[in-house]
Amino acid sequence: NNYNVRHPNSMTPTNVQSWPLRSAFTSSVGCPLAERTVGVVNRDDIRSEMGYNLFSNGKETYLINNDGRVVHTWRSHRQVFCAYLLENGNLLRDGSDNVEAELFKTGGAAGYVELVSWDNEPIWSWSARPIRRFLTHHDLEPLPGGGCLVMLWERHTKEEALAVGRSPELIPDGEVWDNHVVELRPNGKGGADEVWTWKLWDHLCQDLNPDLPNYVSCPSQATHRFDINCCPVNGKQGCRDRTTIGKKGGASSHAPQGKTGEKDWVHANAVSYSAERDAVLISLNVPCELIMVDRQSGSIVWRWGSPMNWGGGTRLEQRLFCQHAAHFVEGAGGNRVLLFNNGRQPDRHWSSVDEIEIPTAAAGAVSTTGNLAWTFGPPAGRQGSFYCTHISSVQRLGNGNTLVLMGPQAIVFEVTPQGDEVFRYVCPVQTVNGGEAECVVRQGEQRAEGRYSLFCFRRYPTTFAAFAGRDLTPCRHLEG
Repeated sequence: NNYNVRHPNSMTPTNVQSWPLRSAFTSSVGCPLAERTVGVVNRDDIRSEMGYNLFSNGKETYLINNDGRVVHTWRSHRQVFCAYLLENGNLLRDGSDNVEAELFKTGGAAGYVELVSWDNEPIWSWSARPIRRFLTHHDLEPLPGGGCLVMLWERHTKEEALAVGRSPELIPDGEVWDNHVVELRPNGKGGADEVWTWKLWDHLCQDLNPDLPNYVSCPSQATHRFDINCCPVNGKQGCRDRTTIGKKGGASSHAPQGKTGEKDWVHANAVSYSAERDAVLISLNVPCELIMVDRQSGSIVWRWGSPMNWGGGTRLEQRLFCQHAAHFVEGAGGNRVLLFNNGRQPDRHWSSVDEIEIPTAAAGAVSTTGNLAWTFGPPAGRQGSFYCTHISSVQRLGNGNTLVLMGPQAIVFEVTPQGDEVFRYVCPVQTVNGGEAECVVRQGEQRAEGRYSLFCFRRYPTTFAAFAGRDLTPCRHLEG
């Protein structure tokens, strides 16, 4: 029978033969793209940007070509959440410390930052101490000169939170976590020094008690500060799934009951730096907001995403929904931000990739406006719509295309500025046995149940300086 299905190399339906129940191929070698079920299943070599793709799963970091063949790997002693390849061939990565840091068991928890060579030899490492009070998490940002920005949680007691105006009803866990951004610079002794630190705790306001610090009669008059009592109902879970609000349990087994004012109350999940602005961008996941910090003064100079947070609008003016991977667009002068806008159930039940233009604010003023310059992601029910409850990432490529990672599904696709898909990768690697990466999926088969999720996936062009003089002979496909 002929069915109206989408051909893998086209964004429009075509009348072609239906897919076979099972492919005759058990390896990607020689297997046509049309019959592949895992690995690279779609590739337009003319319109796709050629390069090498970096991603981490468990303790392994892989570098694969655009056909999904491995050209290099790195192995860590710890689970790796995110990794960045530098121009000199070194790899900057984080590392999980969940064994020691039992007090920070939540999404994005890391603990270590380390730099290793192309051959996986250690160069330097760093961890915040004491580990019962501090822990690195989520994202890193490589900086010119060999340093990096790292995100850090700091535990504050209930008494410390009350002292800065936190409402007693908004401390259900008995503690509240602050979020830091720390700049690290290698010290030449196998470690790194902290040379700059920004703390959200230093930029709070509250309208609860005029006798406590940072009191304001109305948060809308203090947009340069973040309201410590800005806590969405049901916390992170309520922001992702509004159907769980008011329920004693989650809407499903994977949607546990959230807490209003939970300890990880803003769940910062991305950091980016613009040299042109000398500014740091921070993504606050639970409040659904981006903030930009002037690096010299430490002041918040731009806020965008959810005007309700500062009393500047209603929920109908909310534009961000549990976003991830927000970063300055390279080559845009620090004037544009690209992000993965996750969405939420049930009223914004689709994800999108959004590019935001940041206006220039008057000196000393905090800007709260932004313009949508480009977006990709049709609403639910339309062809090409996609939805990711959490994680996920996005990258603008050198040819103008955009690389999108659907994190929970571990599926990557590349689209042109017009929205045509020119590459798709279905990751065959899952995490098992406490952090080991394993692939048991053969070409022609579907992925079985398991943890295939990825936090980030980045492509480096073939001309990237790190590849000069390196042996990049393609080896095996990960699948099969």
